[in-house]
Amino acid sequence: MKNLFIGIVIGILAMAGIYGISLLFSSEAAPQASPAPTGASGAGVARAGSVVDMICELHLDLEGQKTLGIQGNEPPRITLAQIDLEQKSGWYQGRISISEGRGGSLSLQGNKFVVTRPAMFQRFGTSISQESFSIDRSTGQFEQSLTIEGGKVVPLIRGTCARVIKPPF
Repeated sequence: MKNLFIGIVIGILAMAGIYGISLLFSSEAAPQASPAPTGASGAGVARAGSVVDMICELHLDLEGQKTLGIQGNEPPRITLAQIDLEQKSGWYQGRISISEGRGGSLSLQGNKFVVTRPAMFQRFGTSISQESFSIDRSTGQFEQSLTIEGGKVVPLIRGTCARVIKPPF
């Protein structure tokens, strides 16, 4: 009897996990006409408060790593990101990031949140003129790029983000 009960509990937990993942990537997260979408599912769907908190798993893009001459192998990392639809800004944490203290300007391009920030500094042996990242609202795909000398856009970081759903307590 004890094994039957344990099997039922495990089955319920597995189904709840599958259901949660299906909600995360459901078609309800498709782009909406309003700048402040509402709903309960999707990587980039906000509540009426219009702040979207996300947790992201990120890694260096191989092409960008080669282009910028970054030595060493950076392990993937887990970080936080936030999109504020009312303030039209966004940020994410990390060593090479658009930080919370100096967030970037938010725009919506189709199904993506795009955050950009002008820059003027030297790094990786080149002059960087702009930093940007985007998060696809339907898939959670994260991409960060740098614009360097001559206007060349170099992909730097890629990964996946999911909305942080805070419990009601």
